[in-house]
Amino acid sequence: MNHINIIAEAGLNHNGKLKLAYKLVDLAKKCGADFVKFQTSIPELHISKIAKKANYQIKNAPKKETQLEMIKKISLSYDQFIMIKKYCQSKKINFLSTPFDLKSIDFLNSLNMKYFKIPSGEITNLPYLIKVGKLKKKLILSTGMSNMKEIGQALKVLIFNGTPKKNITVLQCNTEYPTPFQDANLRAMLSIRKKYKVKVGYSDHTNGIEASLAAAALGASMIEKHITLNTNLPGPDHKASIVEKELKQMIEGIRN
Repeated sequence: MNHINIIAEAGLNHNGKLKLAYKLVDLAKKCGADFVKFQTSIPELHISKIAKKANYQIKNAPKKETQLEMIKKISLSYDQFIMIKKYCQSKKINFLSTPFDLKSIDFLNSLNMKYFKIPSGEITNLPYLIKVGKLKKKLILSTGMSNMKEIGQALKVLIFNGTPKKNITVLQCNTEYPTPFQDANLRAMLSIRKKYKVKVGYSDHTNGIEASLAAAALGASMIEKHITLNTNLPGPDHKASIVEKELKQMIEGIRN
């Protein structure tokens, strides 16, 4: 039986605080996740100065500020990510982080991560895909708001630039936080697997754990779920995340 890789997505839920990031690593390890994942970027390189916050971000982080101002406030530095990677090694859990700009791809590559995660927003970013494809690493591709044609084009670029298809896992994903259950569209995983002959999984932004369990039953090889210490903490993603009790139940359920 194939092992389902479970990614505990810390994302930006550290709120820019290293101690909180460590606590999220501890949470992921305690509950039995295979990976704990963060988000790495230089905000000015990938966010416009005039970009507005998404509706869910305005609702969950109501302070009047631009997207760039919000992300700068809750980002960690490269040096801090080096410390987090070392902390993960000491805790014996795999470190993973998503790069959101070309410079951060180079930085994270220097940390020798087991996988590289391509976020939904970059699936049509040709320079980004070419650069990641040339790394010839194991890749995770989130689909977000893309259609089947865009998924196919992204796979072609990655494979053409040196990444074997067997190294790629495509995650069905919905970019609404939280995602209504009727929009989860789990069977898209089956369509993607049938059409492109790749490994598939699910990046779960719904409330609770039911969708992740259903995805595992449908044959997902990888499940990603946002985690937090407290859903009432300030920040854009805490409300669409799960706490320790739910994470433990989800992982035990998937393993069962």
